[in-house]
Amino acid sequence: MLDKKTLLKKNPLIALRQKNKQTSLLMRYKKILLIISVILSLLIIGLIYFASSKSNIYRISVTDNIYYTDESIIQLSQLSTSDKYLLTIPSKVEKRVLADPLIEECKVTLKNQYLVDITVKEKMIIGYAYDADGIVLITSDDEKILLDEHNMYLISKVPFIEGFTIEDLILIEKNLSKCDYKVIEEISEIHYYPELKYQNVELIMADGNYIFSSVYGLDILNHYFNIKSSHISSDYECYYFEDISGNAYTSACPWQEVIEPVKEESEEEYEESEEDYDEEYYEEDYEEE
Repeated sequence: MLDKKTLLKKNPLIALRQKNKQTSLLMRYKKILLIISVILSLLIIGLIYFASSKSNIYRISVTDNIYYTDESIIQLSQLSTSDKYLLTIPSKVEKRVLADPLIEECKVTLKNQYLVDITVKEKMIIGYAYDADGIVLITSDDEKILLDEHNMYLISKVPFIEGFTIEDLILIEKNLSKCDYKVIEEISEIHYYPELKYQNVELIMADGNYIFSSVYGLDILNHYFNIKSSHISSDYECYYFEDISGNAYTSACPWQEVIEPVKEESEEEYEESEEDYDEEYYEEDYEEE
């Protein structure tokens, strides 16, 4: 019986097939080694890249915020420039920002140059008040948001409100929501003023002026800057809003006493008054005699 080596020598086709098989296995091993080398190289490059600061977020921008500062929004997002840009998932960041009760909408966008943009829409704040739980923000939707030490600074941007019934407060929220937030920022305090029957909403402005209006005339505040400039020469610091006509005028404040100016007499008028006084005096003496 012939052994294997003898058969291979006598049949060159078998030897060629065997050689091709070995060559094929060698090529396959080379491809596997090449793939493994590429993968390892990519892993090493990736590790070096993510270990360096070049993979971090370069800058975080905040847009459309009115009440919250940029730093507060970034704090809500839990992002920082030490986080990896490619590992930032916008939907997760949006969820964290929307967890704050004052944020109504949030959109996070990854931009070129490793920039992250956070666009927010906040609920409109009418003012703040005190209740049993502490200081609360009052929104235009009659929602009350409890403040803590992290967002207490917001009370400097909205007026203090006190003295109103729940029904009146709802009407105030409804009408102030028609005003621009920049006008609302100009209001320091809003009080109920019972001494006036119709214009019983007292607004103390940051510029020192006082406004008296009904709850239905508060939207006239949108024209406050124009009204103030047109009454710049007025002697009074109190403005009155008429809800029916939509007009505004200045007049004495309710606590001010209007004193009519004393008319100074001329010399001729003084002499005439002296003569009248003398005549009256002589007539009285004559009657006594």
